[in-house]
Amino acid sequence: MKRTKALILLLSIAVLTGCGTKQERKGYEAVAKHEPEVRHMPEYGLTDSTEAYGHKYVYEINRTASETLPMVKDDMEDWFADNEIRLQIWRDGRDMFDKVFTKEVFREGLDNNFYQQSILDGIRFVKVEKGQGVVFSMSVSYPESDMSVPFLLTVTDGGSFSFVKDDNLDMEGEEDGV
Repeated sequence: MKRTKALILLLSIAVLTGCGTKQERKGYEAVAKHEPEVRHMPEYGLTDSTEAYGHKYVYEINRTASETLPMVKDDMEDWFADNEIRLQIWRDGRDMFDKVFTKEVFREGLDNNFYQQSILDGIRFVKVEKGQGVVFSMSVSYPESDMSVPFLLTVTDGGSFSFVKDDNLDMEGEEDGV
């Protein structure tokens, strides 16, 4: 009888220990499979036009959060989706430019730490510069922050583009040729 009680006690301990291990594993698997919440900037779209130097320029800007670009984690451990910005320009009704930009285009103008923790933030029309092309301001920034690196993007009438860091942060009101 003592043997039977001892055997039942040992089996009970083995069963309870086995269940405890299984419970702990289930909890671990649930944590391991948990995906972080990813914040997205709102989608943005704008179509506008300007006339300069005898030509009419129509431009369309569309910003969308990308599901394929690497996510960015800020200092607070929050995750953010990076953005893609599509810029289309028509000159006098003809296709002039169509490109989707990511922050990768501006990588050479950013230090590595900033690049890793930033997103492509926005774009806005600045001016048409005679003999140069259509100029836009684009920025790469820390998510939900005023810390940004602005760039001036120039699109030539031939459809090529170039950019430089914008050292003049206040471009408002400079509408040369418009």
